Amino acid sequence: MRTTAIMMALVLAAGMVLAGTTATELTSANAQREETSFGDLAADALAAAANTTLAVVPAVSFKSGTIPAGEVTPAAVRELLTQPNETWAVVHLTGRELREMLERSVSRAPQPNAGFLQVSGISMNYDPREARNQRITRLTVSGAEVQDDALYEVAMPYSLAKGGSGYFTIFGEDDIRRSGSGEMAQLIVDFVDRQGTVEPTGQGRIVPAAG
Repeated sequence: MRTTAIMMALVLAAGMVLAGTTATELTSANAQREETSFGDLAADALAAAANTTLAVVPAVSFKSGTIPAGEVTPAAVRELLTQPNETWAVVHLTGRELREMLERSVSRAPQPNAGFLQVSGISMNYDPREARNQRITRLTVSGAEVQDDALYEVAMPYSLAKGGSGYFTIFGEDDIRRSGSGEMAQLIVDFVDRQGTVEPTGQGRIVPAAG
């Protein structure tokens, strides 16, 4: 029995324990310019951990890489994060501020932007040919149009909640309503473990106009 426990501890230390499986390839490549499958997963996991409908994760949080379809390990998840130990916070934003945040996210598209946001609970269409701050053509939360005066809870990595990646012009520490001690890498691992199998596609949440 003791031998089994020791072996399990060694496997855990090596990051080899499975967190579950993915039916689709998980990639963070191009997270600075478009929605990605690992970005979808990270945002969904953060929303679940914070118990919010909405979550955003900036491209600066990701390293470029891929986890092939199949087994997902803690070590593989950590390899795709620049700060795997970062914690999270929940910020209250009005619908107007939410739109402003997302306009900033796509303001440089299709050029890379470390502040490009991967999202959960949000669906948007935008036209990169339009002027900055006028690019979003459709924005919904859980299928409903965003209302300018409504209040939304948005989970995000703590560094972003403090106004990182240039978002200090929209929100900052004064807008944080609660925070958690869970680390980004672990909450993603826990999410996959609870789901058993995940299959994020990296499509359908942030949709640029064709042409």
